[in-house]
Amino acid sequence: MRNDEEPTIQTGGGTATAVDDRPVRAPRAARGVTAPPSRPARAPRRAVPPRPPRRGSVPATQAPAAARPAATGPRNVPRTPFVLLVVGLLCGGLVTLLLLNTVLAQDSFRVNDLRDSTRELHEQAQDLNKQLLQRSQPEAVAEEARKHGVRPDNSAPEILDVPEGRVVGGQSQVEVPVP
Repeated sequence: MRNDEEPTIQTGGGTATAVDDRPVRAPRAARGVTAPPSRPARAPRRAVPPRPPRRGSVPATQAPAAARPAATGPRNVPRTPFVLLVVGLLCGGLVTLLLLNTVLAQDSFRVNDLRDSTRELHEQAQDLNKQLLQRSQPEAVAEEARKHGVRPDNSAPEILDVPEGRVVGGQSQVEVPVP
């Protein structure tokens, strides 16, 4: 026996060749078994026109074998761009929150300053109202009048008699013409 030939073993059902110590069955025709009746022939399919290539893609006949995706196994997608996108979005959100917080803090300081200045202005207005009330008292008015050279009038009061058109009382009696 030559090295390239395989040993054969005779079995009751036909001839088998020993491959890895397992018997292999011979084809049906060699065993005397008839084939089942054949199916009726199918109608030939129509030819489908090829699709136009997508924009920016290289036709399959021109694409190198290394550029074509493997038909078997899951596609290995790099995770780096996705991770960078998520980290970028998180950093952008953090910076946005920081800026928003800073603007709100500035507005808070500004509001406090405006409240303080409003409080001071209210206090000034109250002080001015007090001074006005004090200066409008009769004693204060008389004192100011004396400072400016105004003296009090101690003469008798004069009364105007309208129906008769004359002034009664006082130092002189003056006739007032009635229209």
